[in-house]
Amino acid sequence: MINESPWVRPNRPWLKNRPDGIPKTLNFPDVAGFHCILKKSAKDFPNNVLMFFPERNEKYTYYETDYYSKVLSNAFVKEFGIKKGDGIAVMTPNCPEYIFTVYASSQCGAILIPINFLLKNKETKHIVDDSGIVKVFIVFDKLFNTAKRASKEAGVEHIIKVSSDDPNELTLNKLLEKYPPEPPKVNMNIKEDLGALLYTGGTTGLPKGVMLTHLNIMANSLQFVLTGAAGIWQGSLEKTIKQIGTSSSLTCNPLCHGMGFFVLNSILTLASTLIIYARFDPGEVLKMIEKYQLKVWSGVPTMYNFLVNHPDFKTRNLSTLEMSASGAAPLPPKVAKIWKERTGLKVINAYGLTEVTCMCNTAADWEEINPVSISFPIIDTDAKIVDPPDYITELPIGERGELLIRGPQVMKGYWKKPEATADVLVKDENGNIWLRTGDIAYMDENGFLYIAGRSKEMIKYKAYRILPAEVESGLFMNPAVLECAVIGVPDPEEIVGEIVKAFIKLKPEYEEKVSEDDIINWAKENMAAYKYPRIVEFVGLVPKTAVGKLDRKVLRLKEEKRRKQAQTVKPM
Repeated sequence: MINESPWVRPNRPWLKNRPDGIPKTLNFPDVAGFHCILKKSAKDFPNNVLMFFPERNEKYTYYETDYYSKVLSNAFVKEFGIKKGDGIAVMTPNCPEYIFTVYASSQCGAILIPINFLLKNKETKHIVDDSGIVKVFIVFDKLFNTAKRASKEAGVEHIIKVSSDDPNELTLNKLLEKYPPEPPKVNMNIKEDLGALLYTGGTTGLPKGVMLTHLNIMANSLQFVLTGAAGIWQGSLEKTIKQIGTSSSLTCNPLCHGMGFFVLNSILTLASTLIIYARFDPGEVLKMIEKYQLKVWSGVPTMYNFLVNHPDFKTRNLSTLEMSASGAAPLPPKVAKIWKERTGLKVINAYGLTEVTCMCNTAADWEEINPVSISFPIIDTDAKIVDPPDYITELPIGERGELLIRGPQVMKGYWKKPEATADVLVKDENGNIWLRTGDIAYMDENGFLYIAGRSKEMIKYKAYRILPAEVESGLFMNPAVLECAVIGVPDPEEIVGEIVKAFIKLKPEYEEKVSEDDIINWAKENMAAYKYPRIVEFVGLVPKTAVGKLDRKVLRLKEEKRRKQAQTVKPM
């Protein structure tokens, strides 16, 4: 097989099974910006419903969405003087106006800055101050005071509510009624000009702005369509093209998050319908899969865990599902097994991070689906395992090291942070740029990749290096465990370095029947001697990020606070 991609080294093991009907590389047209995804689908499928909000019984077609995005781009220029490179921040729950703003910002050459509506004053202020370019701040009416306080020192000129009870107040909805759909003409360089600035916190520190060009955004959507989505339709490009404009998907992810932003752009590329829920409710998700006969369900491991433990999981008709995918963290094998027994589907583990726009790995139908693996890199994406600080020499098959990624979806860098950028974007012997993911991984002889955990989250016990996900997967095998998260805490005796502590939420039927010691003793019998948790704490809630990913950082900060408080208590 001839490898035609300029991004991928020849003879990669995962290339050998890719069908001839799937392109080996992508050609990107020189278009005006990532809003052209919407523009093309609106031209080809104007009457298709793009977004449907069941809770509000509100829907918009591709034509209507394109129309209002054009109106808003015109309003941004004429009302506020927005020009190329200005920042447009948007802080709303999932709603039509958010989507209008996303594609309006691209049309007027602005840089979109989505801000999670769940963030507090400190984080919101940091994003506004750090970006330093926000000229217009679109905000949900109930979040106006948060936006106002965050913008006080940053010189934000306009804070605009989506709607208001005050008839004299200028709002986004009034702008949509005021201007015609006449977008400005802006000269764009899609390889260099930023389309979005997505802030990501990672495991430590304040959020960093990830600079995504218009090409990054468009490339990643097309990469998914021609690899992941094509897998749904038997690896045939012809079949994939025929399916464009015919499918529908459901999301509960906040669209302001990197994953939600990717889902939105991918849906538009496929001209599909996106059913949008404001929050994740396992009963409602199961109901929607049955009601709308959905072919695809994707979510994070936490969502799968709640789905398989919901009483409706055994009664709802899920037979229309053709693909199930998970991302953001490893899916516990026990959960994957229960899902397969009920639906007949193996769960595909997708992998990515904001620094690669969203996705760099997923399985396709022509591959064997391995529920423990993140499968292979998508089209035009290369991957290698190295032993830092040598980012050139690749490790032998099976050896663990840091995963590096190369492709057109890799970010331009971190906003105003050249040192942090230089630390994660490294060059090989040919001058090619690779992204350090910070994840510990290994590859097998067939090219399947496996994530072992985050290097920064590694627990150092004696001479061992323990990854939290490994311990969590083991704990999920205990029938009493509904959710769990593991971190390392300092050994009070200062002998072994760190010890494993597990935070566990029990299933309701096991509460007050199972003790912490019961869990520790069970783990001691069923897990390696150096891995089992020495401390267990039962919790009512395991902290998660906005997309349902375990937030171990919250647990580490909580433990650190406890230790400091304990040190300040003087003995009697």
